[in-house]
Amino acid sequence: MMENFKELPTLPGPAQYQAYVKERLETLSVREGYILAAVLQRAPPRDAEEAVDCLNALEDYDVCPAGSYEELGRFGLRCIKVPEDVLPYVDLDELGRQYEDKHPGLFIGHCYVAYPKQPSPPIRQENGAPLLWDDNWSVKLKLATPAVPEGVWLRLPDYTLDTDYGVGEIDLVLHELKAGSLDDCTLLEAQCILPEAGDLTAQYSSVSELARDGNNLGHVMDEQGQGEPHWLEKFAAALEYENCRTLKFALDISQNMHCYEWVSGEELADFAANHLRSCGVPEELIQSGAINFDDYAEDLLETSGYMLTDGETGYITRNNREFIHEYTTPDGAGMTMQ
Repeated sequence: MMENFKELPTLPGPAQYQAYVKERLETLSVREGYILAAVLQRAPPRDAEEAVDCLNALEDYDVCPAGSYEELGRFGLRCIKVPEDVLPYVDLDELGRQYEDKHPGLFIGHCYVAYPKQPSPPIRQENGAPLLWDDNWSVKLKLATPAVPEGVWLRLPDYTLDTDYGVGEIDLVLHELKAGSLDDCTLLEAQCILPEAGDLTAQYSSVSELARDGNNLGHVMDEQGQGEPHWLEKFAAALEYENCRTLKFALDISQNMHCYEWVSGEELADFAANHLRSCGVPEELIQSGAINFDDYAEDLLETSGYMLTDGETGYITRNNREFIHEYTTPDGAGMTMQ
């Protein structure tokens, strides 16, 4: 299918847009490939900017395991409770056409790609330019089998594992590779959204275990501490503080964020002012403007054992709360930078 996309990086437009499209296509997953094929048949992009928008909107589409109206009708029955004895009398082809009327889309190979009811507006940066950054994933795996030795890409998390709707990344990869399970596949390459997760190919002997951990990381990144302010910054700082080098340790850290005290670089003045209030310093002096709060806060934090992150986004330290190891053992978790 990838040969159908070779023209996209050559569309007219700024070089950075063309480079982004080329790089994005290099790890395009099987599921994304079906969606992009449907998108191009419906409304092919006219330039590199529109190609970027197409790639950034792939998650808005649904994919159903149906290569015909009959199979689409059978898929539609999953959402309807009907007695089994009536199934032989159901016109599945007609039911599939009715499903298409409600969920317009296109058959691509053995799948049906349903277009979004209301397409999302293009993702833009503050300056109005297209977003040239793909971060809606946790782990990407290039898998192969004797039937497909060149391999295909699996993109995690696979959200369909948590629902009964559609067909997910894993199912499509297994079908493409003619494999019964992920452990029937050979891992050729692996990428993680977290550089601190290290070399995934050296950490796992089981592809299914790696996919499970990658899926869990995806949910962690989506939840972001239930909306806790600065959660991603704090998580990145904790990974650095613990000198994290494995995916499993990264998952353990994500489940123990309560074990870290974090002060954002944007909150240094407030931290210093609140410390002075706790010491009984008069509010008049605090509000006088005569105190260099940022420098004072930096000195307080360093004296208290906080570590300044490499990116200088803030300060972090471990507190005395118990760190629970779910994925790792205390001895094999990783070396701390304390």
